[in-house]
Amino acid sequence: MSDADRTAASPTRPVHDAWKAGRSARNAWLTIPDAYLAEMIAASAEVEAVTLDMQHGLFDNRAAVEAIRAIGLRGKAPLVRLPANDAVLIGILLDAGAGGLIAPMIENAAEAERLVAACRYPPQGRRSLGVTRAGLDRGADAFALAEQVVVFAMVETAGALQCCEEMAAVAGLTGLFVGPSDLGVSLGIGPGQDRGEPEIVDALARISKACRAAAKRCAVHAGSARYAAKMAGQGYDLVTVWVDAVAISSSLADAERQWTEQARGS
Repeated sequence: MSDADRTAASPTRPVHDAWKAGRSARNAWLTIPDAYLAEMIAASAEVEAVTLDMQHGLFDNRAAVEAIRAIGLRGKAPLVRLPANDAVLIGILLDAGAGGLIAPMIENAAEAERLVAACRYPPQGRRSLGVTRAGLDRGADAFALAEQVVVFAMVETAGALQCCEEMAAVAGLTGLFVGPSDLGVSLGIGPGQDRGEPEIVDALARISKACRAAAKRCAVHAGSARYAAKMAGQGYDLVTVWVDAVAISSSLADAERQWTEQARGS
């Protein structure tokens, strides 16, 4: 199978296509465990990927599998933020058709290597062969699909930042994904998104440089499309442009503002 055929068959095809075109891939982020919501976002949003948050979201295994199916059927890349670097759960999600995984709180290259090993088949890794949904397509090549899975290790602690160059160099890792809130907490400047503190700006630049040096991708979580676009302009390859909880809160606040303004004017 050619590289083009492998990519065409992959759940992460939209992400790979964006990268081949020299563009950043846009990502929507879901914490609410509802397959219809996942399908609606995948069908409606101008994004290449939709990520299910199993760490701080409310997805359990079953809800994640249902959402993975809904996202994939709408032609977007289903990604999952893991609750932990858990090889058993990684296998379940990949067998169910997840196109990529984002692992939180990775501290060093050794932990990144364990992550990669859980995602790749031997001899590159230790993933067990036993696809479920991922093997339903006629002629599906499990090994070719596994090569296209995107695997991101999150950098969200001071320790991970200090060894981000070694982490980025791990064979089989797609790249590094910055978690700005936890990184800020670890650096002693507190939580937050869409950050401009010098410590975070320097960290983002260092992580991007490490990824470029290792020919890897860099990604970042964001709370707004404006900040995501800014980070894409700075060379980040995967950026979160929409978050369900943030969008709902913002919409409710806007509705309250409009109601109040109209009531005062009537």
